[in-house]
Amino acid sequence: MATLQTMLLIPQLCDAALSSWFLFIAALGPKEIGPLVGPTSASFVAHWSTFSERGRRAAEECIKFMVVEQGRKLGSRLAEIADLSCIPELKEASDALTALRLEWTPHEHLTAILNRLDSENLIVAVQSAIELRARLLGDGEEYLRSLTVGDAFGPLVGELVAVLYRAACRDGDGTEALHVLAFECMGIIGAVDPDRFEIPIKDTPMLVISNFTDESEAITFALHLIQTVLVGAYRSTRDIKYQSYLGFTIQELLRFCGFSPALVKPLPQNSNPVQKKARNRWSLLPKFVLETVTPLLESKFSAPYPAPVPVTYPIYPSHPTYRQWVQAWTSDLINKVSGVYAKKIFRIFAPVVRNKDVGVAHHLLPYLVLNVIASGDQNAQAIQAELLAVLQDQVKPDSQSSPDKKLLSAQVRRSNSDVYLMLLTAP
Repeated sequence: MATLQTMLLIPQLCDAALSSWFLFIAALGPKEIGPLVGPTSASFVAHWSTFSERGRRAAEECIKFMVVEQGRKLGSRLAEIADLSCIPELKEASDALTALRLEWTPHEHLTAILNRLDSENLIVAVQSAIELRARLLGDGEEYLRSLTVGDAFGPLVGELVAVLYRAACRDGDGTEALHVLAFECMGIIGAVDPDRFEIPIKDTPMLVISNFTDESEAITFALHLIQTVLVGAYRSTRDIKYQSYLGFTIQELLRFCGFSPALVKPLPQNSNPVQKKARNRWSLLPKFVLETVTPLLESKFSAPYPAPVPVTYPIYPSHPTYRQWVQAWTSDLINKVSGVYAKKIFRIFAPVVRNKDVGVAHHLLPYLVLNVIASGDQNAQAIQAELLAVLQDQVKPDSQSSPDKKLLSAQVRRSNSDVYLMLLTAP
């Protein structure tokens, strides 16, 4: 998917990519097509105006195959297809999609849009935000009004607000359009009373008790990173190089967890059997994770490990953007972790955290801070200095930091302070 999305941005390669993608899709069965229908339809809708006549014909054939020919076989994946009604050339597929969704309730329509809006794939999220805005201004207006009456609002109101908040706070290249759309949707919804609905908590951070000295806990943590961070980033990125780095990271973590190709196919008799614990862990992984990581059991990705760069604490003042700062700090802490399992896990991430996407670095940072502080050496003082530098910048009258850097860095400081407090209060 990353290859297709990259090629669509290159005019000289776009037509060939679309034709090749149609041949690829046409050779797959409904189960194989399922994970691709959402990103494919969203990408085509987003880039349709840039396609040549030849490219539009290939894209139209691809959409027709997915919706008209395979639509009834897609099951729940049908909800992942982007709105096609805005493109006249796709009217046949759009009408077929409408017919397939004819029995959907307003609740099901809105839920499907919110699920796509919450996608890791930025193109899918943006197209879903456009669809949500149109729905809130059209057919969905009356339904939304029915949810926001009485002393207690419908549960979907909390989900709607939570998804829009996450979209508005999303970081990375190209997210500005998503931010604007999320704010517009919030404006359409209006000032709903927060006392009348609850915002669901999407993720609960994993608590590391033994500071990576226990092998079983370390493996559980590695699986947590694969499921909650890496798989989504791997599937959604449009950067082929970054995807290869993510593939390398997942590949190495799978090996750390004791997973091998023997889990999914028979190997020669003289091969080492898969341990029962590893097989049990593998069986507990969600389906969407298995779909992504299974090919990586046999992959041969490699990535260059960046050489350590000497830094002087605090790092914060010397980096003009939040992204540069969090990348630099995370990279330095990776080189400072202690313990066999901590080193095995975190050093795998060294090539990844230097990328333009800081989502992985942001997630790792609290655990790195925890490990370094728990080690009790001089590096703990450096972390204190870093957190203090962020605090001082928040109240500094002549601060040169941008509002985005100050806000995002303050959020990181708060999350790491919570980790520090947890460490101090632990028995």
